[in-house]
Amino acid sequence: MNRLRKHNNELFLMLLHLALGIVIYTIPFSSKLVSLAVVFLSIFIVLVAKNKVLAVLIACAYVATSDVFFRMTGGLVFYELHKYLLIVLVLIGFVFDQVRVKGQVYLIYVGLLLLTIVFTSYDYTDAVRKMIAFNLAGPVSLGIVAFYFYKKKVTMQQLSKVLFFALLPVISLVVYLFLYSPSVKDVVTNTESNFATSGGFGPNQVATILGVGMFILFARLLFNKFKGIQSVLELLLLGFISFRGIVTFSRGGIFTAIAAMIILIILTYLRGKRTFRSKVLIVLFWTITLAALVWLLAANRTSGLIENRYANKNAMGVEKEDVSTGRKVLFLTELDAFIESPIVGIGVGKNKAYRFDKTGKVAASHNEISRLLAEHGALGILALSILVFLPLLLRIENSKNIYFYSFFIMWFLTINHSAMRIAFPSFIYGLCLLDVTFPKKVNVKTQSS
Repeated sequence: MNRLRKHNNELFLMLLHLALGIVIYTIPFSSKLVSLAVVFLSIFIVLVAKNKVLAVLIACAYVATSDVFFRMTGGLVFYELHKYLLIVLVLIGFVFDQVRVKGQVYLIYVGLLLLTIVFTSYDYTDAVRKMIAFNLAGPVSLGIVAFYFYKKKVTMQQLSKVLFFALLPVISLVVYLFLYSPSVKDVVTNTESNFATSGGFGPNQVATILGVGMFILFARLLFNKFKGIQSVLELLLLGFISFRGIVTFSRGGIFTAIAAMIILIILTYLRGKRTFRSKVLIVLFWTITLAALVWLLAANRTSGLIENRYANKNAMGVEKEDVSTGRKVLFLTELDAFIESPIVGIGVGKNKAYRFDKTGKVAASHNEISRLLAEHGALGILALSILVFLPLLLRIENSKNIYFYSFFIMWFLTINHSAMRIAFPSFIYGLCLLDVTFPKKVNVKTQSS
């Protein structure tokens, strides 16, 4: 009975968010109201919850994946709101949680980032607050999230619940995208990243969040038992989200999702018992079949242009010289900045001005790693070392989190193609640090059901 109630609740929430996408598209101002409701409800839920860790995880999951949707629809009071909200939620959990926090090393990471500000020389024309906020809100929120999540104990069932709440805003997002541009064929004219199919917002960020939805739905298909209408709905959603992700013509988020799926399916197959391995192969077969159908549909609706995009060709079929769509130049410019100022970097927020002086182009960083090197110098290397090696060391100590490598690769690839522009990388990195526990005498299949 409890399981049936749980499934009904999940189905209700999915349908509610489907309706939410319709409402916000139809009544644009409602986005601000819903956004404010998310802020107050997430804080309230964390304050009143008995299980603070789970409440913080669920609230952060929803906040992290709804970030792009509310930016797209003009719902945020200010642009970086959800990054700051992640910090607020975690600090509430820290203050009221009775479980001792073990992630103090991440405060060193935050300190290294902030220390660079002291060595940065700003002039009177600089919008200092905006420069610092734009470049450090994401990295600092990651550090605070990691500080709290480090070695926090959660069960596999609780982690599955957290991922479900991360999925909900993606449902609203994909519904909104469909209403914004129902006919893909009418708005696709070349192989560049397409703002029209991305709801008028940045295709890179939109594809990233759609990729998150793809991964979560795939994981649910892999681990959950068949739930009738809900399972059918989730399979259809997986196909629909994949289609809308592909036709953004932004490849980073899609490749990231595929990489995470491949890692997850390999690990579950290797660690599963014989009966579960059979299910893995069945899921793999149907996933490949669905992917083929989605790709054929995307190719048809884009008149073959999507095939050119993924083959690194322009609309005329001529191969492009730069597969990175300009990111290589940005990366090399930031390496030059690091070479010029290797100790403390060129300063927080100075990357854009440095690039303009060197190339005459105004462009923000797409790569958090090269941004750390350019703006923070050796301090950035130390900060990056903490981010990369601490989760891997934790993995050696505790290998129970079947999602670990998928989460880690999603974080790493996302910050390499989209930097820390959205709130999601902070959250997914935090999930890498969880201490996932299982009920005794439960095999892989029942652990994940």
